[in-house]
Amino acid sequence: ALPIFQAFLISAHKLGRKVVLIVDEVQNLPAKTVEELRMLSNFQIENRPLMQSFLVGQKEFVATLQGEDMEQLRQRVIASCHLSPLKTEETKDYINYRLESSGWVGDDLFDAQAFELIYGLTDGVPRRINVFCDRILLFGFLEEISFSTAKHIKLVANELADEITSPIKIRKPEELS
Repeated sequence: ALPIFQAFLISAHKLGRKVVLIVDEVQNLPAKTVEELRMLSNFQIENRPLMQSFLVGQKEFVATLQGEDMEQLRQRVIASCHLSPLKTEETKDYINYRLESSGWVGDDLFDAQAFELIYGLTDGVPRRINVFCDRILLFGFLEEISFSTAKHIKLVANELADEITSPIKIRKPEELS
């Protein structure tokens, strides 16, 4: 398989095309696989790499990257970035941006306390915010509610409290009293 991939890279290079490999959720890969990804950077012509790799992952990947056997990979890292969780106001802006991007042009869907509660229950982590807001909007649709308050957010959080894949950080409904 590697010779075929190398032939593809050479062909793309000859056509003046750049190849980009994006690996998401890299924290879930074993160190051996990450090392194999590093070895792909050995495909070069005239000391120029035939592809660029972007490894995207959560903070757990840092431990893998700092391992003793990852020195060669660390030497090839050109840039790295850590995205911190959103703050309360950023959470509100993020939710409104996502709604606007989906085509929402109506009135506000959440009151100020609802935004604060969403932030508090998700720690400002965008993926959690997305999943939690999906459930809040589904709840609003099913209950024919067009404006969510902190009371509605608590109801949805209580429904999610026992779910294994819950995006919120609580597990006991009484924590929301």
